[in-house]
Amino acid sequence: MSRTEQIYESMKEKIADGTYHPSESLPEQELSNIYSVSRNTIKKVLLMLERENLVIIEPNKGAKVRSYSMDEVLEFLELRANLEGFITRLAVPRFTQNDIHDLEETLRIMKTHYDNYELIEYSKNNQTFHNTIYRSCPNKVAVELTKNLKAQMSKYNTKTILIPGRDAQSYAEHSAILDAIKNRDAELADALMVMHIMNVRKTFKENYRFLF
Repeated sequence: MSRTEQIYESMKEKIADGTYHPSESLPEQELSNIYSVSRNTIKKVLLMLERENLVIIEPNKGAKVRSYSMDEVLEFLELRANLEGFITRLAVPRFTQNDIHDLEETLRIMKTHYDNYELIEYSKNNQTFHNTIYRSCPNKVAVELTKNLKAQMSKYNTKTILIPGRDAQSYAEHSAILDAIKNRDAELADALMVMHIMNVRKTFKENYRFLF
C-alpha cells in the first residue's frame, strides 16, 4: 500500500469514528505536517475522499468533512433498508453451514458484549454479522452500493446503539434474522432485515438532537 493510500485509509477511519467532525476544516498544511508528507500528497488524498463523498472541497476555502442533514440521513437509511433486505433475500439460498455457524458465533459474541454493556464492541460485531450476509450475496453491485452508503453514514449509524433500549432491540432483531436464515425463509429474512434498518432510522429520527 502506498503512502497516499495509507493516509487515505487513516483519514477515512477518522471521519467514520468521529475524530474528524462533520463540517470540520481539513487544512492541507496541517495535514501535511501531521502525516509528514507533501501538500501535493494531501491534495491527492482529499480528492480520493471527495470521490467517496466523505469531504467537500470548495474553491478558495479548502476541504472540510461532509455533513448531512437529518433528512439526508433518513433518506440514506431508507434506501439502505431496502438494499439490505434485497441482499439478505438473495443470500439465504446460498448460505453454507459454515456461513450459518459464523453468524451464530458472531451473535454469541454480540450477546456477550450486550450483557456486559460493551456497546462499541457490540457495534463492531454487528458489522461483522452484516458482512457475513454480504459475502453470500451474488449481487455484488448491491453489496458495494450498500457498503458505500454505510461508509458515508457510519459516523451517524454507530451512535444509535447508545440510545437506551436500542441494544436490546438490536439483539432481538439480529436473533430473529438469524432464525429466518436458518429456516431458509428468504422472504421473512428480507422483511426482518428491512424492519431492523428502519428501526435504526426511527431511533435516529427520534433522538437526532441528543445524538448530534
